[in-house]
Parts: sequence; C-alpha cells; structure tokens
Amino acid sequence: MKKIKAFWESLDDLATVSKRELFLEVVCCALAGFVLGMLLCPKKTTVIGSHNGNGRYEPDEEEDFAE
Repeated sequence: MKKIKAFWESLDDLATVSKRELFLEVVCCALAGFVLGMLLCPKKTTVIGSHNGNGRYEPDEEEDFAE
C-alpha cells in the first residue's frame, strides 16, 4: 500500500507532452475502447430489424443460391 501511495503522490508533477504523443494516446484509448466494446457487447441477445423475412437464409429451403 505504501508503494501505491508513493506512486500516487508522484503523479502531482507537471509533464510536457508533445502533440504527437497526445494524438497517439487518444488513438490508443479509442482503439482500446472499440476492442473492449466488441468483446463486452451483448451481440447474441440484441436484435436489430423487423423480422419480416427479407435477406434471411433458411437452410430448410431447397433453393440453389449459386445460380
């Protein structure tokens, strides 16, 4: 706990960050957010659409879609 407290107190110092470093930090945070969002999203329970049958493939139908 003492190491964490010492580290937390050392963060009070001011630091100069270049525009390139700031841009890369923003890009990394955005990409990490996209990845976490894709991993944690409820993709199996969310349905978007009206279920009217358009564009849905039914394996029981005997149509040949290769033609």
